[in-house]
Amino acid sequence: MAFRVHGVKETGPSYCRHVEGEALRRAVDAAMVPMVASLGGAGVLDAHWLPDRAGEPVVWLRVRTEIQRVELQAQAWLLPQVQVLLTRLSVPYAVIARLRLEVTSVEAEDDLLNG
Repeated sequence: MAFRVHGVKETGPSYCRHVEGEALRRAVDAAMVPMVASLGGAGVLDAHWLPDRAGEPVVWLRVRTEIQRVELQAQAWLLPQVQVLLTRLSVPYAVIARLRLEVTSVEAEDDLLNG
């Protein structure tokens, strides 16, 4: 069976992977605003997600200072909280189970960029 998407002919499995990937991207993107709202009290300013080099999901949280980064990374509740938020917005368990969480700070980014 073949499908046509925007004039491009694709086979079933490839097309399905593309659609699933798009649905996943939309679900994770939709989770970023509520995630920042939920974690704002802990100093989170923004969040984004990107796959790493191996294609595994990574959620990046940004705080203002390095002290906040260290304190937030030490919290045992942080990863489960992020996983719950993603689950509520229909991100599949298979993705959530492989999720890696990184925390960065505006302070560290400024130091990196300004030498």
